[in-house]
Amino acid sequence: MRTVTAGLTALVLGGGLALVGATSASAVPAGHWGTFTLTGQSREYTGTMPLPGFPETTFESNSRQSTVVSGASTWQGPSTGPGAVYGSSRGNTYLNQRPLADTSGPRSASVTTYTFAEPTPGASSWSFVLGDIDADRATISAVRQGGAAASAEDLGFQGTDGRGYNSCSVSSPGGWSCSADPDGTTGRDVPTWDPATLTLTGNAGAVDTAGATAWFTPTVPLTSLTITYERRSGFPVYQTWFANSTAALTGTATLDGAPVPGARVTVTAPRGTVYTTTTAADGTYAFPQLPQIPGYTVTITPVPGAEIQPELATQTVSLDGTNGTADFPFTAPSGTVSIIGQVTDPGGNPAADVPVVITDPADPANPIETVTNDDGYYTGSGLSPETDVTVAVDGAAPETVRTGAVPPAAPTVVDPIETTAVGSVGGAVVLDGASQAGVTVQLLDGTTVVASAVTDADGKYSFSTIPGRYTVAVQQPRADAELVSPDGGPVTVTGGSAADRSFAYRTPTAPEAVTTTATGRVVDTTGAPAAGRTVTATPDAADSGASPVTAATGTDGGYTLEGLDPATDYTVSVSGSDSTVGFTSGPDATVVVTVVDLVVAAPASPSPTPTATPTATATPTPTTVPVVSSGSGPATGELAYTGAEVGPAALAAAVLVLLGAGVLTYRSARHRRRVRADD
Repeated sequence: MRTVTAGLTALVLGGGLALVGATSASAVPAGHWGTFTLTGQSREYTGTMPLPGFPETTFESNSRQSTVVSGASTWQGPSTGPGAVYGSSRGNTYLNQRPLADTSGPRSASVTTYTFAEPTPGASSWSFVLGDIDADRATISAVRQGGAAASAEDLGFQGTDGRGYNSCSVSSPGGWSCSADPDGTTGRDVPTWDPATLTLTGNAGAVDTAGATAWFTPTVPLTSLTITYERRSGFPVYQTWFANSTAALTGTATLDGAPVPGARVTVTAPRGTVYTTTTAADGTYAFPQLPQIPGYTVTITPVPGAEIQPELATQTVSLDGTNGTADFPFTAPSGTVSIIGQVTDPGGNPAADVPVVITDPADPANPIETVTNDDGYYTGSGLSPETDVTVAVDGAAPETVRTGAVPPAAPTVVDPIETTAVGSVGGAVVLDGASQAGVTVQLLDGTTVVASAVTDADGKYSFSTIPGRYTVAVQQPRADAELVSPDGGPVTVTGGSAADRSFAYRTPTAPEAVTTTATGRVVDTTGAPAAGRTVTATPDAADSGASPVTAATGTDGGYTLEGLDPATDYTVSVSGSDSTVGFTSGPDATVVVTVVDLVVAAPASPSPTPTATPTATATPTPTTVPVVSSGSGPATGELAYTGAEVGPAALAAAVLVLLGAGVLTYRSARHRRRVRADD
């Protein structure tokens, strides 16, 4: 009956394996865009840039203003260079930044440095994109793995003749829509790359345009990347994206055609990064998001006593533009058979890292000594067919197992063996009080991973193993999560006991938004206060991340605009008038900027009774107030329009001039007639 059960089990698992194997590598390589998080305030920003299959990335910046923009209105379209490789970035965040100060020169440049927790993938498998480089320049520097400075060739500029591209819709179908492009010129501006100075510079005139972009695909592993951003004119901003492609590596582990569950699979990237997983109940495994690079080394925990072709024991797989597969078909030596069993604790939970000894009476001096894997399974090969072998778990009294016949060569599936000489450690993973499912948890004995598990729908995990001192390592539920408890340290597992090690994380408190305030006053053409008017401050750059701010004027015509983004260019308008004022908000909450007065038309009044002889009145001398320019060029603007009504006075002056000219003409003609008469 046991042999029949083993055969049926192998048949069912093998059928499931065939179905899974047929679809495991059907997915195509996927492109990803990084998601930015940002904390801090002006000149003291920090953040993260999570990206699937990419090293943990953090950054620091002394930018005067940094914002994370949603990507809903500005993105890299599928027909742009990076969009064609990684797909559209629409809906993915990017970082919008300004220089340290709005003055020219290196001292006013902002510096943003990205640090990678481990060297980035080489082999041109990821990119970074710099956008809106027009009235500014960006100098790029990086550190290679090993500490040397990266060269221009290492940075991998993507362009022709040192020219970038434009991501506007005019020149790149599928690119993002430019704000206004009536003559088709906005989308033509591109930056230029100087490999000698590692500098990306905007157009020659330093004119604020739109869509000037360049992208880089590093060819070597980097440990850090720095962007030094400098203003050339106006009040420029620049944008940063990160992107990469990942591929899937899948495979199956079998023993004489039957699945091997719980076996540890290790993948080592050429740059040294190690990824691990375990085979499922059907023997399959998957690494769904690995960087697309060649030269991965794939190994699996071998089956004791089994054979495998040498070229399959350690395999090299390329994921350069394609998915990969690495199968591990183990077989028992010719004329022998195998067994597969599982060890559980009294609660039926798989017990990992438990010693198991399998003794074949045909060769008692050479027993198979092994340990259970992550899912509590053990295997043994090279056993005599149709023989009573013994299986001893953790030094307990051995149990007798009858091996199968040859043929068939399917391994004998042994009923689970319960052991009481184990303990357990488990708990839950929560974030802000909510259970976190799908989080990877590992049990380590020193630096050796004893077992690995994934939290269930309730955020729970559990390991059963032999007594000892262990460490539990947990994957962060999200990149910026902060661990609240425990404070670390080993956990002791004793036989027959259960140790608790739960992990509570919290999401960092969002930093208080730093805003600034502006005040001003609205008067009519007579100089009287204009109450009840709506004043609106609209950011000049649609992609700045700032929102329009409105306020109403009081009885004295005064208004206060609150909640303005620091160091942002705004245009202020008022209802009932075409007059506008441009200004740059203060750098932080402590600065209040006084906006120059806005002028609206005076209320209509009854027409005065006309008089026979109009009296000309002197035109008042206009008063002027400076307006800060919001465009490119020097920060000195035109004079504000005062609103004085000069039409009637100008007409009266013109009539007087014509009358005077007529009198002079008449006198001149009369004088000439007198001269001729005298002659």
